[in-house]
Amino acid sequence: MLRYSINMPPRPPIADLATREVTQSLDAILTVRPFPADALTFTVDADAGVQIVLSLVDIDTSGNRSDPSAPLSFVATDTVPPPAPGGMAVAKVEQIDGGPPATAPSGGKKK
Repeated sequence: MLRYSINMPPRPPIADLATREVTQSLDAILTVRPFPADALTFTVDADAGVQIVLSLVDIDTSGNRSDPSAPLSFVATDTVPPPAPGGMAVAKVEQIDGGPPATAPSGGKKK
């Protein structure tokens, strides 16, 4: 599951804005989500591959509705890599029998 944080435009400069309403389509399944007049962000959760379309309408205290915003449309895509693995550590140290110890190669002889 992916979670997208969505920024809304600033509220319009009117005193009687009552609510903001986002119409959300996830693979053509519509949901209307009301938000307070001062809301500027919200989240959308979707599985990878889901087509997401969002639009915003502002509603004043008399019930008048603005025209919808231009739609924000995208396909949910998982671009989040897994976290880095933890550090490795030595688990055990043993001394074993196995022939003579390794030696560093000697340098060549000078003539």
